[in-house]
Amino acid sequence: MIGSTRNQFDRVAHFSIGLYAYPIAEWLLRKQQTKPWLAYSFALFSLMSLAAAYEIIEWWYAALAGGEEGIAFLGSQGDIWDAQKDMLCDTLGAITALCLLAWQRARG
Repeated sequence: MIGSTRNQFDRVAHFSIGLYAYPIAEWLLRKQQTKPWLAYSFALFSLMSLAAAYEIIEWWYAALAGGEEGIAFLGSQGDIWDAQKDMLCDTLGAITALCLLAWQRARG
């Protein structure tokens, strides 16, 4: 569809996970636990931390499994930067969600 031999589902899934920043920030704002900038920052950094933790756990499992099984589990499709790109997609999803939340709040 986009001229790539790579299965892009992984990128879409990681971007979608980033959208969970919206309910995190919204919950903090509704409970009036914090100021908006802090709620947005907490939600963003929470998602970034979870993305990094997931990639580390995935790497540990692949290292323990070893060989072809470990490589197959990673599903990096030959991309040595797959983990970093996955974390970037998580982050971009979170930023998108938080921009949407800020825009909705500004509209009233």
